[in-house]
Amino acid sequence: MGTERRLIILGAGGFGQEIVWAVRNINKLRLQYEIVGYCDDDFAKKGIEIYGTTVLGSSEEVDKSFDEKPYFLCAVGNNLKRAQVVERVLILGWVPVTIIDPSVIVAEGVSVGEGTYVAAGSILSPYAKIGRHVIINHHCSIGHNSILEDFVQVSPGSRVSGNCRIKAGASLGSNAVAAPGRVIGSRSTLGACSFAMTDIADDVTAVGTPARVILRHTRKKGS
Repeated sequence: MGTERRLIILGAGGFGQEIVWAVRNINKLRLQYEIVGYCDDDFAKKGIEIYGTTVLGSSEEVDKSFDEKPYFLCAVGNNLKRAQVVERVLILGWVPVTIIDPSVIVAEGVSVGEGTYVAAGSILSPYAKIGRHVIINHHCSIGHNSILEDFVQVSPGSRVSGNCRIKAGASLGSNAVAAPGRVIGSRSTLGACSFAMTDIADDVTAVGTPARVILRHTRKKGS
């Protein structure tokens, strides 16, 4: 056994496959991770090989087999569900890692939180601040001095302009754009191909160019 970190990917769907791909790209440059397998609550997937990696079972089940706690990255797209899954494994003592594909351009002054994934072809501009357990998908750009809070998701092709703030749990759909200095509210969604020319409130869905609110979400107690 080498010095590479043993890595579990939480979620055995398409997003999990993309993370496997990114980890392999990292390992081609310097061996850093041993991908142990996926954890998934779908018991029908247990034992199946997906993209060359085996589904081991639920995190609680798999935890019993480790002498030392593994590292993990959560491959669950839904922001609320991702937060719930992360909480489960943190209770178990598992350790989050940050995965940034080697093709990503990262400027000086950028900070990226634990458990965050930045996919191939993206750009992180000077002094961008990325929180914990964030998803930045393929070919996204994050502008200078922008802030992405914890459990944000930025879908493929999206553009976050300079000095924006994307608040906790918010999502940008594919090819969505936030104009310079805009705020996207907590748990809100800016729809695919939409352009936020003004701030977007918390707990809403906004679509179109310019983006307009089409749905207001009622938060469940404790969520």
